This record gives sequence, C-alpha cells and structure tokens, in this order.
Amino acid sequence: MRTRAIATALLVAALALAAAGCDQDDDGRTAGAEDAGRAAFGDVELTSCQVDDELSWPSATVRITNHTATTSNYVVQIAFDDGAGRQVTEGVAAASSLPPGQDALEHAQGTADPHGPVSCRIADIARYASP
Repeated sequence: MRTRAIATALLVAALALAAAGCDQDDDGRTAGAEDAGRAAFGDVELTSCQVDDELSWPSATVRITNHTATTSNYVVQIAFDDGAGRQVTEGVAAASSLPPGQDALEHAQGTADPHGPVSCRIADIARYASP
C-alpha cells in the first residue's frame, strides 16, 4: 500500500511539473510552442509581394534560413491584404529538411483576386526538427 501511495505521489508531482512547463495562453496554445514560433520569425524574410498578371492572384516569395543547430522543416503562412488592410486570401510556403545554416527561397500563392494593390505579411510560422 505504501508503494502505491509513493508511486501516486510521484505521478502527481511529475504531472504538475509538466503542466508548469507547458503553460497555455488565452488561445490554448502552449507557451513553449509560442516561444518557438516567435523564434522562427527570425528565420523567415519576405522578399517579394505581387499580384500575378495572368491570374490576378497575389503571390509572395520568402527566404527561409535555418538558424537552428538541427535540420528543420518550415511551414510559413502568408496573409495577403488589400489596399484597405483587409485580408483577402492566404497562402503557404514550405521548406523541408533544411540543414543548419542553409536557406531556401519558397513561394506562397493566394487564391483570390484582391482587386487592386496587395500587401503581404507573415501570419504564422511552424518550425520543427526533421525526423
């Protein structure tokens, strides 16, 4: 019986420590993941933003540079805003198995006509180590 009480106490303590290290913000995301996402913003640079002449859809080019010590995968969400600042569409650029210190130029394509000039912004980035 005493062994069971000790094991239960250790399990409760481990769960409490794990929960303390993974606080959630108001959106339900874990703080550790959010910190990693913020750090990944330093790895991505928006290099071009334009509307395709033929499709009339916006596109963006991003340079992704892996500043980590491990080969990583990146998924970059780009928001395309119209002249009034309203988001018209979004696109995704991705790089897989990017080695440390290397960079890649990737493209994101929107799928709606902004009916005029467009601006681009990096809306979100997911970076995770390659298996």
